[in-house]
Amino acid sequence: MEEAIYYNALAIEWRGVREALKKLKDRFGTWKAAYLNETARQPRIVNPEREFRKLDHSGARLVLYGDPEYPAALTEIADPPFGLYIKGVLPEKALSLAVVGTRKATPEGLKIAKDFSRTLGDIGIIIVSGLAFGIDASAHAGALDSGGGKTIAVLATGLHMTYPQMNGWLARRILEKGGAILSEYPLGEPPLPYRFLERNRIVSGLSKGVVVVEAPESSGSLATARYALEQNRDVFVVPGNILHPNFKGSHALIRQGAELVTSAEEILSSYGIEKEERDARIETSASEEEKLILNALRSTSTAQDVDKLSLITKLDTRIVNRAIGFLLIKHLVKETEYGYTI
Repeated sequence: MEEAIYYNALAIEWRGVREALKKLKDRFGTWKAAYLNETARQPRIVNPEREFRKLDHSGARLVLYGDPEYPAALTEIADPPFGLYIKGVLPEKALSLAVVGTRKATPEGLKIAKDFSRTLGDIGIIIVSGLAFGIDASAHAGALDSGGGKTIAVLATGLHMTYPQMNGWLARRILEKGGAILSEYPLGEPPLPYRFLERNRIVSGLSKGVVVVEAPESSGSLATARYALEQNRDVFVVPGNILHPNFKGSHALIRQGAELVTSAEEILSSYGIEKEERDARIETSASEEEKLILNALRSTSTAQDVDKLSLITKLDTRIVNRAIGFLLIKHLVKETEYGYTI
């Protein structure tokens, strides 16, 4: 705890600049020793206890490199953050994939990002992105709609704010569904342009692979893909219209050797997760009502309509209708002209 208190004070003083913090760490060994040196040099440095109380009151916590909660995946990258400011819960021992792309996405791109993330989330994969407009927001939304429902947003600002502000509702849903919002910057730090690129190394670093949905030539998601390659992560790219500028960067990545994918199932196959395992994972995450309906359908050799399923399961028809809708999305049941079947 003591080291976190002093690190937070230094991070505020140096505005989260990693190079400056690294020099202090290398020279003095501990954050406390570095802080005491800074106070001797400039007595007006921030008060560590007061600032740490502000952090606590904000609902955020600080996790330092080496702490048990610090993500193991980030210890593998070349320049991991010394500290992470976190709201929510960082999922443990789960496969994470980043889904990224342009803020100015096409309607098709938004749908692809959402559908991919929902399918991946259905089997418990954690979706990582940057909470930006466009592809990022759709990726988070798709994960939230999935059976798993967990996603991580990495911000380029302090956690005193949500950026962009209009995605505040999305940030709240992420926390409500058991996900996390994190940043390497202390409270009060604004969204400076270079921080978005710095943030991208954390997005890729937290992930087993990066899925690029739409990337123009100047897209920040290309930087995320480059970080992924440097960090020995996988890079998947969704192709698009060769005449549309939103895919120029995407197609360049494919030419450079990134894996072309046209479905979430292809990504899962790359990790050896085939249909039987996917279905088993999805069914494990099904609600109690969904499991009752699946068991009812397995117990009969013929298709059943909603009224019959309601009678068998003793569930209200509205609940059956809603559960069937989710089961259709998850591809666990099929609709026929005679009703529903496995």
